[in-house]
Amino acid sequence: MSTAATTCAAAPTSAPCSTPCSAPAPSTASTVHLPGSDRPRGDQPQARSTLMTDLKVDLLDGEMYATDPWSVYARLRAEAPVYHDAENGLYGISRHADVFAIERDARLWSSAGGYRPQLPSDPSMIGQDDPEHMRRRRLVYDRFTPRGVARYADRIRATAIDCVDTALEKGTVDAVAELAAPLPARVIGWLLGFPEDAWPKIVHWSETAGPAGGGRRYITDAATIAAGEFALAALEMAKERRTCPTDDLLSIWSNVGPGQPAYDDEHLAHEALLLLVGGAETTRTVIATAIDALIQHPDQWRLLREDPALIPDAVEEFIRWTTPILNMCRVPTRDTELHGVPIPAGEQVLLMYGSANRDETVFDAPETFDVTRTPGDHIAFGLGAHFCLGASLARLELRIFFEEYLARVGTAEWADAEGPRLLRNAFFRGVSSLPITLTPSP
Repeated sequence: MSTAATTCAAAPTSAPCSTPCSAPAPSTASTVHLPGSDRPRGDQPQARSTLMTDLKVDLLDGEMYATDPWSVYARLRAEAPVYHDAENGLYGISRHADVFAIERDARLWSSAGGYRPQLPSDPSMIGQDDPEHMRRRRLVYDRFTPRGVARYADRIRATAIDCVDTALEKGTVDAVAELAAPLPARVIGWLLGFPEDAWPKIVHWSETAGPAGGGRRYITDAATIAAGEFALAALEMAKERRTCPTDDLLSIWSNVGPGQPAYDDEHLAHEALLLLVGGAETTRTVIATAIDALIQHPDQWRLLREDPALIPDAVEEFIRWTTPILNMCRVPTRDTELHGVPIPAGEQVLLMYGSANRDETVFDAPETFDVTRTPGDHIAFGLGAHFCLGASLARLELRIFFEEYLARVGTAEWADAEGPRLLRNAFFRGVSSLPITLTPSP
């Protein structure tokens, strides 16, 4: 799950070779790495608000997001819908209507000023405004339409069956490692053109590099090395694709034609990294969180087992309930004001999707996990020009996975009293481990 909307893609201009291209296993990090942490900040005047509050929130506190973000979200929506977090240089936007309005107004609210908190923008498509953003989306858009992703349906189902059956044979497994992580990693491998022996590396790269998007405090040596290793592998494969194109995204980016956006190594590496993190980590998070939610809400488990026709709508509830990407940033192109709070041009606002998807003015009983909920209002995929490019693919993966999981698994329960181990991060509300015990369906 990543971002955007557009029209058709350009296919590689040269015919594929008969000999398959291979990908080297990188042993050193590439010079293409995670964004730096020295984003300049303008003067930040003391924010005022139409509401009085003594609320003190660190908007990048991973511990808060892992333990109880919901009560904090509720207070922010009620008391400080535009919350000035001066220490982090952010303005938190917590209400659904405000996030919706900002996402829809791309002229005032730019993605090019830095779409992740405290980090500068990068050359990937998500870090561009239109028209450049749209030009880059057009290259690959047809791979992500409902028709485009349908080509992967059989392979997705075979992978889901294999994962579930293997887990059932073992009985007790880590649901993240055995069930949630393999499917999206393989799908990203298929899209980019990575060989099968690289799938475990894709899991490692996405799990290790992804959390760095939470802000400067989350940029670790391990994250930088993982991002560099992935970039090196992608660039080595792209080099081969320029003379030996195949049916994958690296071939498209490596063989752009006249009038299309140019892709140097930096552009290509960041585009591939965007797909890695936006595709593998987010879908993994929804699968793991939904497995846990169904364990904790056995009435919802029974509803889906008894009526599998509910699964497509249930997928939307899984996505709303999880909201795997907690937030994205926008930057105003001019001085503006929202709810009485002045926001200077160039300062980052944090669009809090996790809060917007629990907004009581939009959702009935938003703190209730309800697989029969009528879908349509959650904004986990974003909105506007940067609506998630991979939304159709994510929905397909989730629908097929849970069709097979619910059909094959008779019972599922925590394997210990601790339950899910959650990441401490401000980008994903992810699950690092979830030991469960499964029994097969009769």
